[in-house]
Order: sequence, then structure tokens, then C-alpha cells
Amino acid sequence: MSVHRHSWAECTARERLDALVDAGSFHEWLPPAERVSSPHLAALGLPQAFDDGVAVGRATLDGRPIFVAAQEGGFIGGGVGEVHGAKLCGWLARALRERPQAVILCADSGGVRLHEANAGLIAVSEVMRALLDVRAAGIPVIVLIGGAAGCFGGMGIVAGCADWRVISVTGRLSMSGPEVIEAAHGVEEFDSRDRALVWRTTGGKHRYLIGDADELVDDDVAAFRAAARAALDRPPRRNDLTARQAEQALLTRRLALAGEVREARELWAAMGLADAGRVPDLGVDAVRGLRATLEDAARTGIAGAEQPARPATATPSATGSADWATLCTALFGPGHGVQADGWFLHGTATPRGGTQPLAVIGTTDHAPIGAALALRQAAAVLDVLARHPGRAIVLLIDTQGQQLRRQDELLGIHRAMAHLGQCIDLARRRGHRVLGLVYDQALSGGFITSGLMADACDALPQAEIRVMRLPSMARVTKLPESRLAELAQSNPVFAPGVEHYVAMGGVRRLWRGDLAAALRQALVDAEVEDGAGRGASGAASGATATVTTTAPTPPDLRARLGAERGGRRLAATTRDRVLAAP
Repeated sequence: MSVHRHSWAECTARERLDALVDAGSFHEWLPPAERVSSPHLAALGLPQAFDDGVAVGRATLDGRPIFVAAQEGGFIGGGVGEVHGAKLCGWLARALRERPQAVILCADSGGVRLHEANAGLIAVSEVMRALLDVRAAGIPVIVLIGGAAGCFGGMGIVAGCADWRVISVTGRLSMSGPEVIEAAHGVEEFDSRDRALVWRTTGGKHRYLIGDADELVDDDVAAFRAAARAALDRPPRRNDLTARQAEQALLTRRLALAGEVREARELWAAMGLADAGRVPDLGVDAVRGLRATLEDAARTGIAGAEQPARPATATPSATGSADWATLCTALFGPGHGVQADGWFLHGTATPRGGTQPLAVIGTTDHAPIGAALALRQAAAVLDVLARHPGRAIVLLIDTQGQQLRRQDELLGIHRAMAHLGQCIDLARRRGHRVLGLVYDQALSGGFITSGLMADACDALPQAEIRVMRLPSMARVTKLPESRLAELAQSNPVFAPGVEHYVAMGGVRRLWRGDLAAALRQALVDAEVEDGAGRGASGAASGATATVTTTAPTPPDLRARLGAERGGRRLAATTRDRVLAAP
């Protein structure tokens, strides 16, 4: 007898919420009647949505109080812009205040909204921080993935930061879409028209089998509701040093096992799954059984012993990048102790005129951040956490963004980047001052989980920060490049350029003149802000304070800074309106 199913993917955002929660229990904050929408789309001659593509509010599930949100993939692909991100940040901040039993996000997004790219990039990092604040308070975060747009880009990273992820067989979870990778490296790298290949690389069965998702369901609203109810009964996941070290070991082992494989079936076989070729034809229950087989293989060592992460496969360029060694000499003096290993910078150095050594971690030569390089940076942060309590960390940033390769998507680059961001966040919670410095260029995902996760991110005046080059943005947005170039001259929300990130509050200040003095001042400012943030929360400060996963961090003031500087006028007020809504 056939069973009638109601497709989750075909539902709108509010239809998903209505099907998920107890009947009549959803109360929305800033609903469409409030007409809180993006002003930036009108400048491009594009239609607006009165909810800016996301619904946020509270509800009950089996009588239990929860906070729920749903992205509308039908509106600009669920892209995150200034208002969209601010609504999610206000929703998460309100969860800290009201303490629901769980926070559930129905993700349906292609990532940053390119039409307001700069604001979207900063907004995603603000959502990450707010989500990790909720987790640190012991409130579990559950992400449901099954919309038509999938869960890509910055939202893929956000999902990687949650406690639990539920994905459907038709859901997709990854970083870069196949069209973007194909445009960068050709159809031989990733044929976006090969739908079977796309789902084997980014789809729900693959993500569930390798552990990037915790539950696999059919494309059915009843199945998602049942999975959400089950997730409510699970305790929050630990996100302390032990948990981060375990995640580092797991992802490192996966990377070592993968070798040079570019096909999911080869990866499943390497992980210990016999007859991997039959997976695409199996139903949900059968795939769940295979997941148990893979977990048994990992426990008994069939999947191989832990190995160090492979180095990045490509060779750094010899030209086209600022000289990191000259920068380090200016900051720390000759014999500074920082060294380059391919694209990876690491070492210990003391600022000129200072007395305390710092951990220096970063990238150079416009590094593309793939899974391997993200894990190397994460390992360096974890080493500081384990061996040097309280030591400040300086992140030197020069990246062209995430690595656009099919293998990185196959291996879960979004999860490796989420792990890196959580390591940096954990360092902040354990009393380490973390500073980011963009000394050359910073793009998209490579920037979200490094400088934008620091206590503060500064930049050199000649640095370049953007999401995507204008010709590529024109192809994706279908807008004339001439129109985009015109907007790039005056619109900080859209235009590339470090000065625009200063105006929006994403970059705190530019370092001019004596760089060593600027570094020393930045460290002093971070210590003052850190003490004020912890003091306001009633928590002890200092490197030797008792460490818990609920240690407060200084409040994220970037939205307010952007409003004061005139670069982001709606982020702070939208967040506050969600907090104040009845």
C-alpha cells in the first residue's frame, strides 16, 4: 500500500513551520505586515520581500517551547543579506534571554546574497557567533535541510556549527555550488548538469553516510517533524576543547583516507563500506543500516589509523601577494619566528615594544582555503588552547576564499571551515584575545571563519576585501556589469574595498604608520573589551579563570558600529526590533 507524502522541498517557509510545530502555536516576530525588507534590492531594480526571505519566531512542539525560523529559498535563493541576517541574529539573541528548550532552523539558502554581498558576508559571521552563544548557554540548535535551494555557502558553515542536522534524501549541504566550481575550473572538474553526480557529492545520503548530518529522512513534512521531535530528546553536544580535538581527529582521518578520490562511492569504500555502488538506489532505512556499518568500521579500525592532514595539493604563487615576511618584521622585528609552510603561516612572536609572546596563525599567497588548509589552521589554534592558556592569537589573512574543487566539497569543506570557526570561537571563550589582520586580500568563506570570527578584525589600507569579482557577480546575478561597476563606486553594502568593510563595521580600523604600535594598541583594546564583556556578564576574567563552555564573550558590536559609520543602517535596528517584538 502506498503512503501519501507531503513534500518538504515543495513547501514555502511558513508552510514548513506550520507543518513542523503544534497547530496554531507559531508566533512570528517582524512578519510581512511589518514590512521589514532590504532597501538595497530596490537600488538594483529588483523586487523586495516584506520579510526579506526569512520567518522567525517562537512556537511549541509537543507542548515544549522552542524557537523556530525558516528561510524562503524561493526568494533570491534564500540568500542572506543585511536584514535577513539581522533577523536571525535577533532571534538567536532572544533565545539567550528566554531560554527555549531548543532552537530549530529550517535552512534553505544558497549562502550570501550577492546583491548585497558585503553586508551578507558580515551577517553570516554574526549569525555564526550568535548561534555559538546559544550553544554555549546549553540550548541545542537543530538545523533541518531539505529545501530546493539546499544549504550552501555561509549557511553551510552555519549548519556545521549546529548541534544536530537533519537532512532529506533530496536535501543538499555543502559550500560551493557545482555551477560555481564548473565556472572556475571547467566541466571536467564538476559537471553541474550531471544531477546524479551533484547528489552523490553534496546530497543527503552522502552527508548522512559520512557523518555530516545526524539523521536522514524522506522528503516528507511528517518525517521532518518526527526527526525534530527526536532531536529534542537529545542532549546538547559538548563544544569544549575535548570535543574540538575529537572533531579535528575525525576530519583529519577522513582527509587521509580520501587520498585523491573524487567520487563518493570511492570514499564510501575507503571508509569501509562494501558494495558502495548500490547506495544511490537504496531507501532511507537501508542507508541508515549502512551508516551503522561505517560507524562499526571506524570503531574497529577498518577505516584506518589516524594520520596527519595532507598538505595542500597546489603550489603557492611566487608573485601577486604582499610580503608576509616584511610584514612580520615590521610587527615583531628580525628573527620573528613566524614561518611559511606552503600557504600556511605559523609561529610564535613578540610585538616590537611588547613583552608577551603571541601565537601567529595565517595564510599567504592568496591561499585558497580547502579542507586540508582549514584543518591545519584549526590544529594550530587547538595547540595554543592546549599548551598556552591565555596566549593571544593573531590571524594574518590573505586568501582568495574557499577552494573551488569537487573533492573538497565531497569531503565536507563546509564542516572543516565550521570546525575552524568553532576553534577560534572556543579560544575567545577561554580568555584568548584573538585579532584578525587582513594584510593582502580576503574573500568569502576563507574570511568568514578566520578574521570575521576574531574578537576584532583590522586591515592594512592596501588590503582588498570582497565576496566575488564583478564579472562573476554579473554572471550570477544576471545584472549588467556596467551597472554593478557603477554601484561599486558608492554603495558600501555592495562594493568591494576595505574602506567599505570599515564603514559596515566588519573591519574595526585600518593600521597606518607604525604597525607594531598598531598591534600593541589592538591588543590593549581587545583586553579592555574582553574585560568589559565578561564583567557585564558577571563572569571572571583573566587567563587563569575557570574555563567552561558557557564562558561569555564580549558582545558582537559590529552591527552597531556599522550603523554609527553609516555603512549598515538596518542591521542593529532590525536585531533590536526582533528582541523587542511582543
